[in-house]
Amino acid sequence: MTFPRVFRGLAACMLLAFSFSCVNALTSGSTAGVGIYAFDASTSTVMVWNDLETLYDAASTPAPDRTLSSNLLTKVTNLAWGGMCMDSSRGLLYLVSDSGSIVRIAQVRTQTGSIPSTDIISFSLASTGRLTNSTFGQVAVDSQTDTLYITENGDSGTQIWVVPTASLQYQDASISLQALQTSGDTGGTGVAAGQGAVYGYVQDGNPVGPDSLTGPRLRKGTASAFMASSVILGSTTGLGKYGSLALDTANGNLYVARHNTDSGGTGAPVEVFQTGQFGLAYNQAPTQTLGSAADQPDLRVIAHPGTKDWLVGLRGAGATGYPSLILWKSPLGGTAAKVVTVSPSTTTFLGVALDGNAA
Repeated sequence: MTFPRVFRGLAACMLLAFSFSCVNALTSGSTAGVGIYAFDASTSTVMVWNDLETLYDAASTPAPDRTLSSNLLTKVTNLAWGGMCMDSSRGLLYLVSDSGSIVRIAQVRTQTGSIPSTDIISFSLASTGRLTNSTFGQVAVDSQTDTLYITENGDSGTQIWVVPTASLQYQDASISLQALQTSGDTGGTGVAAGQGAVYGYVQDGNPVGPDSLTGPRLRKGTASAFMASSVILGSTTGLGKYGSLALDTANGNLYVARHNTDSGGTGAPVEVFQTGQFGLAYNQAPTQTLGSAADQPDLRVIAHPGTKDWLVGLRGAGATGYPSLILWKSPLGGTAAKVVTVSPSTTTFLGVALDGNAA
């Protein structure tokens, strides 16, 4: 082993030791003032609960406080898995279909019923530059830079579409491809963004590092490209198939959902890595895990409000969504999840977004 690699390993250990002390100090994060938005594909409407804490504490599932509707929402009936995100700074909700149609809802905290045409628009990703036989997946928005990120996965690889000034895109706009370079990766299904950084999950790609590591990996970068050295992959990571990401910007935690049904049915469905782990050793274990394969065997999508201590997940099997929400209150403290089942039973959730500035 060369000296630089030894030094790198020592640096990783020192930072992780500091990271664990930070996690312990932050387990009492705030849970107040969070709203939850879930898109029901069976009716092309958005269900809204104004206070996630009230929903969590209820003895039986309360009806949504608000239900949002519009003819434009039919453009995203086939919502991408995880194709929903919230710009909490601007009060904007984004929904993206698996074919690249985008809907943006303004003044979303006060909308109820039919959305006025002045507060909802639709636009789309251009057809030029798309991958062969591709499908769009998880989306994320960075409120600080007003940038929307959309994963695309096809026969010829993976790319992430970057939509700058997302809040200013106009009705029927066609967004030209501005791709975040992914270094030969394939099978990308996860993206999270915040404070100028973007994180991605991919199933495989080119070998990485002196040990030629392959398999599922996490990447960190900016709107232009992932950084070559900021990769986490290897046998100790526990990463599985269909990784979905959620970012806790307040505490520097990246949550990763493992779709256990397609990962051997073992291991925790949620792993937590600290953003400070990127750029150190490649093959690193998560700092924390949540849940169990028995309790959340088919977790497909997760969402985090960014600055509050909540995590919400959705189940999924193939293209099928379910009428249930998996709620972790204070996940930093390892709180067990609570499953909330919504009526009617035909409700189909493929995307969920949390508003950390709801109150």
